[in-house]
Amino acid sequence: MNIYDIKRKANELLVNHDKLFKVLLYIGVIQAIFSAVSTLFDGVVGGIVSLIITILTLTLSHGAIVASLKTVNNMEEYIDEQEDALVGLKKIGHLFPTYFLYDFIIGIISFVIGVIGFIVMMAVSSVSIEQFLQLFTVILNGNTISQAQIVNMTDAFSNVLSIFMLVVCLIVFISVYFSLRFGLFNYILQKYDITGMAALKESSRLMKGNKWTLFKLEFSFFGWMILSAVIAGVIGMILESILPVSFLVTLIESVLTTFVSIYLYEMKLNVCVAVFYEELDYEDKYGNMQSQDEGM
Repeated sequence: MNIYDIKRKANELLVNHDKLFKVLLYIGVIQAIFSAVSTLFDGVVGGIVSLIITILTLTLSHGAIVASLKTVNNMEEYIDEQEDALVGLKKIGHLFPTYFLYDFIIGIISFVIGVIGFIVMMAVSSVSIEQFLQLFTVILNGNTISQAQIVNMTDAFSNVLSIFMLVVCLIVFISVYFSLRFGLFNYILQKYDITGMAALKESSRLMKGNKWTLFKLEFSFFGWMILSAVIAGVIGMILESILPVSFLVTLIESVLTTFVSIYLYEMKLNVCVAVFYEELDYEDKYGNMQSQDEGM
């Protein structure tokens, strides 16, 4: 499957995109309100509020899946901006277990890799700390530091830094891998109402041999993501200089940056991934049937 063909089809589908844009914007505004509310609380209360908001917004993005699938299947006239935008909240009881399971598995895998890497790093850094203390003692006593001691210390800290960077890269790589492997679960959940581990397994099956294509597709929007982040940073600095209230700064900044990111790349990215999924799903069902017919 060619990402250029996927993008070409997405461009054709986005000729009339007003309803999809509004759905994504409504979702972004709701997210912005939740984010702004979280800034009103500090300490333990703030942590509890943030946890509640995280739970409530975990399935919020599902409205984008609903609207994107309707767009790809030429059913844009059936998009209800407000209804589709709120579907993630209205059906949170049905959607939450699958979304939570996805995030939980990705989180656990990353955590395990991080713990292993931390143990290895600590084993190496213990030598570095010992060398550093010896060097510090030499300085306190007013003794001359030899070049060999400096070289040894530099090498030790270089080893620690190398392991740290390796662990970070490994966590990112593994997280991206499993995110791609299970990345179609929400489309499967919406289209076939397959939930929980069954949705993740079905996504894993469909993604065999197709992870690299999805990675290239999503990575092709990386430049737009950077531009969006830069614009968000500029908007944030301007708002902080003229508005003294953090709540208003967070709210207005989130709404404006959401609008910019949707316009620049999010809308097209959502449709591209939906096209990618529908192409895979069609090939999986009708491609296999055609192969069976040819074999008879």
